[in-house]
Amino acid sequence: MNKEVLKAMIKKIILENREVTVLLHEKEISLSLDEVLKRLQDPNPRTELQRFGILTAENPRGEEADEFSNSQRMADLKKKLDMAKLDYVELAGKYGGEETSYFVLNMKKQDLIDLGKKFGQAAVIGGEKLIRSYREDQPSSYFRITYYQTEPDGSEDPPFGSQEYYAVDDREVVVAGQIAQQRQDYFSAIGGKKFFIPFFDPSPQYQMGAEPGAFSAERSYQPPEE
Repeated sequence: MNKEVLKAMIKKIILENREVTVLLHEKEISLSLDEVLKRLQDPNPRTELQRFGILTAENPRGEEADEFSNSQRMADLKKKLDMAKLDYVELAGKYGGEETSYFVLNMKKQDLIDLGKKFGQAAVIGGEKLIRSYREDQPSSYFRITYYQTEPDGSEDPPFGSQEYYAVDDREVVVAGQIAQQRQDYFSAIGGKKFFIPFFDPSPQYQMGAEPGAFSAERSYQPPEE
């Protein structure tokens, strides 16, 4: 075996190993909207889904970017999620303009905030499963969904330090079905089925319930052994 043949064999092995590594780290999963909602509505405080994040890397600071730049940013975000071994579902949507984002399962709040800031996003959304004192009209286990302000819209400098962010609004409702399907803007979608979280909506049915003594459901959750 001469040197050139040996080099070719080594190169082939390296490329094959790279392909395997990419497959092992690829964490995008396929879930329907109904499956996502089922996980969010599961009353069992010990379910595997304890947190989630929704974020994009497109159109930083709310300013429309070209398709190529957005594609590159999303590839970079996807790479970071893969490296963190986080499962995520791709979302279509429209927020003024068409926008792709990710629903990331069990993402820590600080990681969500940090990535939102890194990619210049005006806001990110995070959810945490909580347990509250029993109430007849509401389940004791629920998700608190928070809208976090991380950067301003537009090109001006943020009015706060690089490590700061603001929790602007909370909801425990995800709206789907016919009401969501009729929306023409400010929605996300999985497989063509739309949903939205009614942040800043004053309608009584969308308001947060009282939650005396609420604490993280994660205290009672033990992740499965790998």
